[in-house]
Amino acid sequence: MARDENSSPQGKYLYSVVPAEAVDKLNLEVTGIGEAEVHPLVCGALAAIVSDVEPTELRPERKNLAAHSAVMRTLMDQTNLLPVAFGIVAGSEREVRELLADHESEMVEQLEGVKGMVEMGVRGTLQVDDVFKYFVEKLPDLRQMRDEIYSGGEPSREEKIELGQTFAELLEEFQGECADSAVEHLQSVGRVRVNDPRSEEEALNLAVLVPRDAIESFTQAVNELAPALDEKIELTVTGPWPPYNFVDLRIQAEEEEGEEAR
Repeated sequence: MARDENSSPQGKYLYSVVPAEAVDKLNLEVTGIGEAEVHPLVCGALAAIVSDVEPTELRPERKNLAAHSAVMRTLMDQTNLLPVAFGIVAGSEREVRELLADHESEMVEQLEGVKGMVEMGVRGTLQVDDVFKYFVEKLPDLRQMRDEIYSGGEPSREEKIELGQTFAELLEEFQGECADSAVEHLQSVGRVRVNDPRSEEEALNLAVLVPRDAIESFTQAVNELAPALDEKIELTVTGPWPPYNFVDLRIQAEEEEGEEAR
């Protein structure tokens, strides 16, 4: 780990923040963005894991995303960490240290909150060809409304808008019920965050903070959740990931250079 931290005038690409006490035991033999060496910058009780980078815009190209992910996987297997979203670049080593110093107590507290934890994702997708048609067949009130406005031929624009709004409200209600059921089943094995579904087909989008040694129990809880949901919902589990959804670093360093998450 011997390194002259003042040897490079380049910007610093940030991957994560880890406890300073973990640095001496870290194996950082992994290639960073632009094939740069990955190294720690220590300040007080914290260390930022960084690599040198030219102060230009970093685009979320496959090779850059893959390098970022590789570093994160290497780190999460060795220590507790606060992951930094893809594309965050500090202008200098001094800027990194100032960031760590200014937010030390907050970051130490967050590190303690995710100690021994990993993030698991749970997504539920409706396996139907047409979501609107499925809900029309499933919900008598929506079907009656659809039939009434089409009974006289082509409906007006206003009638179509009203039907669309009603469908959107019923879909949101359905997604909320799915989330409530999921939280009820999973909160005993981890801390659950409900994210907004990304499409009409996605009924459920969760992040769950789970003890690393309890992934098997989490998987069993997901299996028990499945029968409680609509029969057309297919559940997909992803992870383990760094706890992106359960930390808030408030990093502003060159944030305009890239704001893409993992």
